[in-house]
Amino acid sequence: MKNILILLVSFSYLMLNAQSSGTLTLQFDNMVGNEDMVLNTKNYKNAMGEDFNISLFQYYVSNIRLMKSDGSEYAVPQNESYFLIREQDPKSQTVTLNNVPKGKYTGIRFVIGIDSLRNTADISQRKGCLDVGGEAKDMYWAWNSGYIFVKMEGTSPVIELNADRKKPIFMYHIGLFGGMGDKKTLNNIKETKLSFGSKKLKVKDNTTHYMVIKTDASHILNGSTNISIAKNPSIMAGPFSAKIADNYNVMFSFGGFAKSLNTISETKTAMK
Repeated sequence: MKNILILLVSFSYLMLNAQSSGTLTLQFDNMVGNEDMVLNTKNYKNAMGEDFNISLFQYYVSNIRLMKSDGSEYAVPQNESYFLIREQDPKSQTVTLNNVPKGKYTGIRFVIGIDSLRNTADISQRKGCLDVGGEAKDMYWAWNSGYIFVKMEGTSPVIELNADRKKPIFMYHIGLFGGMGDKKTLNNIKETKLSFGSKKLKVKDNTTHYMVIKTDASHILNGSTNISIAKNPSIMAGPFSAKIADNYNVMFSFGGFAKSLNTISETKTAMK
């Protein structure tokens, strides 16, 4: 009888939890200024007046938290809170957060990149988009034992060619988590916080909710430091990488809610 009572209580607890949460789908909309990002064929201009196009754009988002007006937060379980967004892979731009507790949320915050603990964790704890031998192999510096947080590549006619540079290619690979032990580095981990303004995310039981987050890649070049592609065609682990990290810390913005994935494109258009 006691065992049956325990089973009933456990079942009731599980059912209560199952009915007290919803799903949040985030759609990351990569842009350059007010324009949708188009790889390879579309030309853009930075704040320095330099023309460029983009051939590759990808970045990590992690440690997602939803904020309430009373200051409390819901933290997505850390093992389920690492995502690699790639412009060339539309599926990667849709992130699904399951089992979000019901309630009213006023904002979202997340890390741009990978936190130091996960950077240094055992390889067994780095699966999926963190698998350095698989999905993350182009977002990891084996020589520096750390993830690349944000990567943008492309071409620009302002880049001077020489014996070492045969093509006008720029590469911005920004990482560095502070290092470990006596091997200290810059710490380019950034956290962004987005308010929903006058709107609220009202998570209901067994319901899927949809939200757009706009990512403006122009902020990699434009911001507190306006980057000249001609003078800085390649930036990786050097001190100047901190300038770009400071710039892209504000490249995300809240793009509104939508009723479904099918209506997100309409929402994005309306918010431009």
